[in-house]
Order: sequence, then C-alpha cells, then structure tokens
Amino acid sequence: MHPVRVLALDHFFDQDLRSLEAVPQLDVRRFPYQRLRRRALRILGDSVGRGLVAYNDPALAHARARYAASLAREVQRLYLEKPFDVMVLPSDTFFYVRTLPAAVHRLGVPVVVVQKETTISRATMETFSREVGAAAPFISDFMTVCSERQREFWIRAGADPDLIDVTGQPRFDVYATATKPLLSTPRRVLFLTYALDAYVPGAGRGDGSLVWQALRSETETALFDQVRAGACELVVKCHPQQDRAAEARHLEAMAGALWNHGITLAAQDADTRDVIMSADVVVGFQTTALYEAVAARRDVIYAAWGDAYERYRAGLIPFDSAPPGCVRHAASPEELRASLTSPPPPALSGCEAWYAVALGVIDGRGADRVATRLAAIAASWNPTDLRSDLDRRRRRFAVGLLARSAAAEAVWTAALPAAGLTGQRHRVATRRRRARDDRRIATRTLTNRDVSRGEG
Repeated sequence: MHPVRVLALDHFFDQDLRSLEAVPQLDVRRFPYQRLRRRALRILGDSVGRGLVAYNDPALAHARARYAASLAREVQRLYLEKPFDVMVLPSDTFFYVRTLPAAVHRLGVPVVVVQKETTISRATMETFSREVGAAAPFISDFMTVCSERQREFWIRAGADPDLIDVTGQPRFDVYATATKPLLSTPRRVLFLTYALDAYVPGAGRGDGSLVWQALRSETETALFDQVRAGACELVVKCHPQQDRAAEARHLEAMAGALWNHGITLAAQDADTRDVIMSADVVVGFQTTALYEAVAARRDVIYAAWGDAYERYRAGLIPFDSAPPGCVRHAASPEELRASLTSPPPPALSGCEAWYAVALGVIDGRGADRVATRLAAIAASWNPTDLRSDLDRRRRRFAVGLLARSAAAEAVWTAALPAAGLTGQRHRVATRRRRARDDRRIATRTLTNRDVSRGEG
C-alpha cells in the first residue's frame, strides 16, 4: 500500500511535522509559509499582515482576486514539483491561505487543518473565538485538534462539529514515556521567556505595549540571582515569534560575566520538547509549554505576580489553580528564589486529567490517529481532469525546471564573491539555495525517484 502523500505548510509547525514524518503511513513534503506570504503581501499590501479584519476590506476585492489567481497557479506548480493526495495546514486563518482550499480543490485534493494551537485561555475562548468566526471562519475540509476544549473553541467560531476530530497532538507523543528526573546540583533551570506584549486578553496578538515589563524583569533578576549564588544553571528559551537577537542583547547585558557561564540562550531552532526534557525545573508564565513540562514530569514553577497580573488575571490561563503537586505558583520574586532551592512537593493524582484539558490525551498515539484520519479523507476524494493533466505534464515541466535552475545556480554561485563586498551575500545565497532546490526537484522526477501514481 502506498503511503499518503502529504503537502504541508510549515508555519512554526516543525515539531508536529516531524512527528507525522515518523509515521510510515505518510510521505510528508513541507513547503515554507514565506513562499505564499511574501507574494500575498506584495499583492494585497502590508495592512493584511496586522490582523484578521484587514484582509476582508471591500477595497481589496480586486487584489484578493489577483492573489487567488496567483495562488491557484502556485498550487499547480507545487503539484508539478511533487504530487500530493492531501494538503495539511496548521491553521486556515492566515490571510495568505484564505483562498488556498478553493485552489487545491481544483485538483480534487482535500485540505485538512492539523491544528497546531493547543491551550485556550478564558479570554481567548470567550472573545477571540467570536473574532475568528467573524473575520476568518473555518474553510477547510476537516480539522484535527488536540482536545475537547480546542474543539469547543472552533465550534464557537462557527465550524461544523462533524468536521472536527479530537486526536491528541502529534508533537506531544514524546511525553508519553517521560520519566521524572533526579534533581541535579546545581539544578538545571529552563526559563520560557515571553514578549512584553504577549497574552493580553482580547488582543489576539501582541500590540507593542509593555504590559509585562515589570513582571518579566523581576523574574529574570530572581533567576539570575540564583545562578550567581550557585543554586542553578539557567537556559532561556525564546518564543518562536520573539526577536531572539534583541533578547540575546538584553540578557547578555543583565548577565555580565555569567553569560554563557551559567546563563545561556537556547538556539533559535531548539525544540521546546528537548529543552524541557533536559531541565530539572521549568519556569514560565502564560505558555502551553508549562502544561508540557507537567506532562514531562518536571518541577514546574508559574512565575506570576504584580499589578498587571492581577489586572488581567481573570482572562489568563489558570496555572495558579492547578492541582497540588502539579505546578508551584511563585507569587513574588522572593517565592521564586525560594522555590528554586527547595525540593518540589510530591506529585499527587490529578495532573494528567488537569493538563489533558489543554493538551488532550497524551498516550503516544496522537500522530497515528492524525495519519489515519488523513488517509481516510484523501481516499474519499477523486482526482479531477486538471490533476490528471498535471500528472502527464510533470516530466516536461521537470526538463524545463532543470535547465532554468542549473543556469540560475551557476549565475548566483558566480555572484557570491562580489555579494560579500556589497552586503548582498544573504540575498544571493538564498537565491542560489532556491535554484539548487529546484534542480533537485527536477532531478528526482527525471530519474523516476518521485513518480506520480498512475504514471508509467
């Protein structure tokens, strides 16, 4: 039996995709979200990148039609590069994918959202669900979600309940076999840092304000003090959408001689699951990774206090109400310092049921359930005449692509030395890499290593 050929949009989706790639039932090919987003911004304008509502502006009707036509051509190009039986998105609310299902349906191919979002705060459930339902309702053919709470969010946003399946989250399968670590001396502490405008209820995204400046600064100071005292070693992990370079400068200035000598910053592409599993203690604020750390049986400290916290507390994720033994709430810098040196309380019953509300059941089979659902949906769709025509055209397309890409690669390789002198090295290297990728795509087709089903 052939594996199901999946084309997946990679938008901060690496962990879930790696879990799906490990399932033999699937053959997953990724493509970066920038491939669509950059073109959408050129056609639609920068305003659409600043919120859900702007895309729907009636004044953009002509531009939306132009982008839809361009996107339809891009989908055909993606299919010519490598055929696919189902397209997977981490969400269909992004402005640059709103017409994607219609374009993919022209091939007789379904679009499934393997929802990457997990934790739903009170304010997100009550307010943001309505905003999403009004501005970017669900338009794909099916959605898998991690939990019943996530399913409730999308039903509130107007999605058909029959099109949503609770499967668990593929990326959380790894925690099913996690064991509680022996505490090191000094303790290995992971701090999950955050933007100063994150998590503000009702905003739906950061707004550039400095709501959490005092809280984060006091948290960092308390952590750094304990490193100086020799009580712990600290790894700081940025959120994927934070400005890591700016955070590195800020933390280095605070750390002084401790920078890279007791205090380090995790790599940009560090897997959150790996850094959690490498830690004894995990400190954070309003991040799903705190639930993950509980699932991984780590000592978890919720660092939350101050005026801003009290002001927004009612709409935040209620880590402060976790069952005893699951999460320690440090309600002041002093309590945080004490928690880093005192033994964690014994874990009591109830942690699994508590985090399952947000993360879903973690039993190691989430990726398998998603794969089974993708296979069933793909099998229920029949190819259109357009898709059959593209299958016939693939080799001719590959010949032309090989010639163009080989010529482009030679040009950009020759341009590299001069690019270093003019500050264009990154741009030129990117163009050369794209040409090289195109050459590899063409070569796979022409050497019959990537032949569509039904071709000779």
